[in-house]
Order: sequence, then structure tokens, then C-alpha cells
Amino acid sequence: EIITEGHLSVVRIKACENMFTSIVVDTPGTASYLCVGNGINMLFKENEVVIAKSFSGQISMQNKFDCLVRSVEQGKLLCQLTLAYHDFEIVSLITAQAAIQMALSVGDSVTAMVKTNEISLSPHD
Repeated sequence: EIITEGHLSVVRIKACENMFTSIVVDTPGTASYLCVGNGINMLFKENEVVIAKSFSGQISMQNKFDCLVRSVEQGKLLCQLTLAYHDFEIVSLITAQAAIQMALSVGDSVTAMVKTNEISLSPHD
């Protein structure tokens, strides 16, 4: 689904069983890949992936997807998590203190979240 207003479009993408939302500074008239049914790539930085453990309740983030923790690389300042989302690998970079407080370990179920404005889209090759 693509909803356009002015030079902005909100694009809803189905990936696996989840719906993802991205807001882009493009329209179907300015970017030919923005067409319902076209394959696209969703891109986001690992430092934009928020992690929740035992998440419940409501939150304004539209992009939420359940993952399993595959690896935890704990540093003094930062912690890199490698997550499994179906056949995809997602990387999240969070503070070391947050990882310690959440007691994150391999095999944990977590909810990864990315804000709508942090997901970029590009044509699928």
C-alpha cells in the first residue's frame, strides 16, 4: 500500500507475517520502484534497532518483529546483537548497560523495533 501527500509517501510492506511501514521523500511519480507489487529492499542502521524483552502494551513504533538472539558481542560501551527473523539476519547495536540490565543471551526471544522514518527503501535488484 502506498499513501502519498505532497512529496511524501507512506509505504506499507509485507515481509514474512509482518507489515512494515516506511515514510519516504518520494512518490510513485518520482520513484518508479514505488509501485504496489514491486519487490523492494528495506534498509536501516543497526543503531536504529530497538530491543525489547518480554514486550507487552502499546507503543507508537509501527515496525515490530519477533526475533531470536543468535549472538551477543558484549563490549565495554556497546553490545552488538545478531538476531534471527525468519531467514533474515538483523543486527542491533545497543549500549552495553542496556544489554546487561536486560540480561540478554543467545536463544532469548526479543522484539526488535524500528521507527517508520528510519527505514529507507530501494529497488530490489
